[in-house]
Amino acid sequence: MDSSVQSRYISAKQAAAYLGISVFSVYRLVERRAIPFIPLRPSGAQETGRASVRFDLHALDNWMQKQTVKPLANFIDELRPQK
Repeated sequence: MDSSVQSRYISAKQAAAYLGISVFSVYRLVERRAIPFIPLRPSGAQETGRASVRFDLHALDNWMQKQTVKPLANFIDELRPQK
């Protein structure tokens, strides 16, 4: 398999390291559906324990950008009347 395809999709442990949070926090975000993830369940598998998931690096980057809090100065500039 092409290595560029393999490295685009990462495990929960790798996602935790990439985001700088714990694996527990990653799974908590998954449970809340607060982070983009890809569930990996073989057809016919029953739900037992944690589901195996993968994360797309591009989706994580986009998610992080959406989570970024803008500085207050940006909002003040947007509220000022245009001359």
